[in-house]
Amino acid sequence: MFKNYIKTSLRNLWKRKLFTSIHIIGLGVAFGAAILLFIVAANQLTFDDFHINKQTIHLLSLEQHRAQKTDFSDNMPVPMAPAVKRELSGVTAVTRVMGGMVASRQGSKELDLGINYVDPSFLQMFSFPLISGNTRLALSGPEQVVLTENASQKLFGTTATLGKPVQLNADGVWKTFVVSGILKDLPNNSSIRFDVLVRFENAGNYRSNADQWGNLNHNVFVQLREDMNPQRFEQSSHAFINKYFAEDINTLTRDGGKPGPDGQVISLRLISLPDMHFNKTTSIGNATSIVFPWLLIVLSIFILFIASTNFINLSLAGSFTRSREIGMRKTLGAGRAQILTQLWGEALITCLFALTLGGLLAQVLLGYFNAEMRSVLTFSVLFSPKVLAWFLVLFLAVTAFAGGYPAAVMSKFNTILTLKGGLKMNSKNKLRNVLISTQFVIAILLITSTFIISSQMRYLRSKPLGYNKTQVISIPVGTGPDGESVLKLMRAKLAAVPGVLAVSGTDNNLGRGKDGSSRTSVIGFDYHNREIKTHWQRVDYDYLETLDIPLLAGRDFSRDFDDSASVLINEKMAQQIGGKNQVGTLLPIGDGHNLVVIGVVKDFNFKSLHKDIEPLTMSIRAENAPQYIYVKVKPDDLAGSMKAVTAVWKGVNPSAKADPTFLEENTNRQYRNEEMMTTIFTSGAILTILISCMGLFAIALFIMEQRTKEIGIRKVLGASVPGIVQLLSKEFARMVAVAFLLAAPLSWWLMNLWLQNFAYRIHPQWWMLLTGGAIVMAVAMLTVGVQAVRAALANPVRSLKTE
Repeated sequence: MFKNYIKTSLRNLWKRKLFTSIHIIGLGVAFGAAILLFIVAANQLTFDDFHINKQTIHLLSLEQHRAQKTDFSDNMPVPMAPAVKRELSGVTAVTRVMGGMVASRQGSKELDLGINYVDPSFLQMFSFPLISGNTRLALSGPEQVVLTENASQKLFGTTATLGKPVQLNADGVWKTFVVSGILKDLPNNSSIRFDVLVRFENAGNYRSNADQWGNLNHNVFVQLREDMNPQRFEQSSHAFINKYFAEDINTLTRDGGKPGPDGQVISLRLISLPDMHFNKTTSIGNATSIVFPWLLIVLSIFILFIASTNFINLSLAGSFTRSREIGMRKTLGAGRAQILTQLWGEALITCLFALTLGGLLAQVLLGYFNAEMRSVLTFSVLFSPKVLAWFLVLFLAVTAFAGGYPAAVMSKFNTILTLKGGLKMNSKNKLRNVLISTQFVIAILLITSTFIISSQMRYLRSKPLGYNKTQVISIPVGTGPDGESVLKLMRAKLAAVPGVLAVSGTDNNLGRGKDGSSRTSVIGFDYHNREIKTHWQRVDYDYLETLDIPLLAGRDFSRDFDDSASVLINEKMAQQIGGKNQVGTLLPIGDGHNLVVIGVVKDFNFKSLHKDIEPLTMSIRAENAPQYIYVKVKPDDLAGSMKAVTAVWKGVNPSAKADPTFLEENTNRQYRNEEMMTTIFTSGAILTILISCMGLFAIALFIMEQRTKEIGIRKVLGASVPGIVQLLSKEFARMVAVAFLLAAPLSWWLMNLWLQNFAYRIHPQWWMLLTGGAIVMAVAMLTVGVQAVRAALANPVRSLKTE
């Protein structure tokens, strides 16, 4: 019986090859896009999902209630983890995690690797599987090191390296470690990233910070007992926080800080591991908004909905050509359930073919997507039980919606009426019109959103940042060479290079370079009985000249003076400490030392445009070596200058891993998620229009065929071709107009919600909304108009003969 259903379904699909091809191609393209979007969304939603203990592992964060706002920080002091394990109940394990880069050496090979300084419990708390070694013993000694497969291959050329020595450069000193474990390479959806693990005691300044509660420089993870409620743990930590952070609490209270809802000025908060990737207050990984993956899922559902409505409309339209077949089956004794099963079976087979086509398209497009978005997504994320279940439910929902409804409608056809051929398609079909109008709403929404997102991205790229980003080359020094020595050598070498105008250095990059780094440093100090917080940056001579940052008052750092106790501040910092011109002001920064303000610079965006400009203090003290070298070049030959500067850099540091980049590239990399969103929305809008046009074209064709005799009579009675075209098109124009009235305010609201993520933003204009509606109207009228003109130009004599 089942075999007979399949045979009959395949035979019927083959008989209507064109009709079937439209279904398969339309649904196949939609499935391909949905699979691709689903992979991206699933990769985001399953971040850190591979850890067995994920539900009991939490990141510690401090909530501080200041006078004007509430701050969150996941940076902790060195003695925090031992004290938490010792004094707070409900904790089964705790580990500190401090990330960074380290120079590694094995024989003649030397390379920079990502390092995490951790406690021995790290490998037992987190599920990073060892392929060799023991999780309990791998970090039992201070001179043991655990490598990932990739790091082991790069250093040794093999993963069989247990017991072998490797040298790491910590704070300028090479130290020998012994390989005690090899980890499988980390999944791409892991927030915690590293190549090398060593004991936390190897971190710089560990001993001097071992009992210091004022130096916050790393993260702490705790694993709670399964019976310990996180909220109860937070409440039980009040006395602990009051004991160890009493000085900070007094300072905040003095400056106007008020207790929060729990009665605490400073509270200990837990961020669960599954939520960490979507918490933007964390410093681990690249946190994003949870709206982004769900937006991708909604977009995939939109695309599938449009393809499904096409399927429904075309199936219902095509059903009128099969009415006699259905009537004959009923006459020969077929029951409604049998007809329903047969028709739904045809739809299911069509969907399976479409899914296969969609899978092949997604496979082809995934490589392009990875290259374009610089990602490493794979199909493997779809095969986790949870994701597979979601995808299966979505597929069955599509087949039930797209195939089940038309099958149910066709199975109810009146037998006598169908055999007489009296069943006709209703050109005023309400369901069809609702489905088509919904397609138009989605298309207008996506096109309008694409316009606004693209405009915001253009604004971000073109907005003046207060410094010269087009002529300045950024060179990451890396972990091997000494930054001071390299900067001096580069200055000397570049002095002879034509086109180089100025050279300087800094410890904090602007934007995000090819080394992937983007960091900042914030310090606080008491000034006139109130706490001052400022971003802290180590710069070198000629920094302002290299970046073309205007000096508003005072002077720049100069080789003619001893500026080791001098600082430059920006306008925001000047306002925070009392006014515009603060030249000569003494700032009590450091261990009882005062630093004098020698100049005030114009505010510039040293962070991304997601955030407003904050107070900044710049020092030239050599306690922090430059991590980046900036080279300003002439604007007439940027490509040639980049080539010349790169050649000098390779000569000075042949083992350099990261290439120089222009600051303009670095600043653009800060908006990678927004660029991905722009690409996805643009592609989604185009795809939506194409799929909608396919369905609209076919529906228009069916309607014109149904109204062939009417058109012939109108022409005989004197109707003009433009009049007939207008008559046949006005219903579709009305649907687009209704869709615009629904989509315009919705897209306006959603985009304003998204734009709130930026301190600097555009304001959506009315023409952006109108353009989205105009594009959809033009495409719809063109699609329908082709069929309308064709019907209007047909010979009325032939039209009147049509049965």
